[in-house]
Amino acid sequence: MDYISIPTCALNRQISTVIVRIKMDVFDQSCPSENCPGLDCPKILESSVCKKCSRTRLNSIYSDCDSDKVGKYRSYKFRAVKSRYVNVCAVACLLLLVGSWSPGSSAAPYKSRNMERQKRASEEENPLWGNPCVYGSTISKTEYEPKFAENLARHAKYVFEETLKYKDEFVKLYSYDTFDSFYNQMNNKNDDWLRNFPWHLDDIMPKNKVLYKSLDEADLEELMKHIDDVLPYMYKSLKMVVAGFHMIAENLINDNIAADANLAKNIKDTVLKLSKVLCLFFDMITSRDLKVLPLLNNEIPVINDSNILKNAFPIYRDTLNYLEYLSQVFQTMSKTDLTQSA
Repeated sequence: MDYISIPTCALNRQISTVIVRIKMDVFDQSCPSENCPGLDCPKILESSVCKKCSRTRLNSIYSDCDSDKVGKYRSYKFRAVKSRYVNVCAVACLLLLVGSWSPGSSAAPYKSRNMERQKRASEEENPLWGNPCVYGSTISKTEYEPKFAENLARHAKYVFEETLKYKDEFVKLYSYDTFDSFYNQMNNKNDDWLRNFPWHLDDIMPKNKVLYKSLDEADLEELMKHIDDVLPYMYKSLKMVVAGFHMIAENLINDNIAADANLAKNIKDTVLKLSKVLCLFFDMITSRDLKVLPLLNNEIPVINDSNILKNAFPIYRDTLNYLEYLSQVFQTMSKTDLTQSA
């Protein structure tokens, strides 16, 4: 047999396959008329020299061997044989490439890319709270006016009242009939949610701020003296409130429990209303030239089927308390001259 060179692709793998081709009689491109006199090829020569003369005519009434009748004949090549060899070589190379990949070598790049995507995603911010106003790349700044704070106070109070409307339905997750009975039972437990994040400052939501109770006016007036130092962190905490409600709604939607469907809808509606408050807060932050702190995905605690009941009530309770507190803070801001500190 006649061995041909191994394809380059086979040399680059750990396992190589040698492709061999059976030696064939390759004839000259011309057909001497003395060996193949036209179409009357002698039987004795048919299996050897004149085998090349018995090809089927394609585009001509003459065969390639009718050199005495056709002045310029087509040169004959073993096209079929060559094409078969090329196809076999291509398939063999493909099999070598696929077959030599081990599960580890093929999975490693995919795993690496997947981990890189997850890392990038964890360092990004969900646009639901990262861009609540759905602004483009260019944001036009508006000079601060007290009406910004007054508008914020009104919206925060509205969302507080709307969220409070389904409080009894919410605690049915815990098999309680009324929110107040469950709240009074849980009130003495040290299960703060919003106050536990690392950026939390006492002025974001003071310890003495509890649900259904307002802060003293003196405390609020004291806060106004350094309100610009606190507002960026208050804004980030409101982002976390939106994120917390969003995660609760997603879990209730996915649990396929019919009794939770209406509650999930109410919470989704609250997320949209909270986004409106967050948008107004963003406009006020930028109007006072304050830093907008991001809430990255890796800063948000995971809420799933295994811990939703542990986290849902603290999130709901702290959201109500925080909205009530924000409405008081912004109402005080609207009455305070903050032009010198802006």
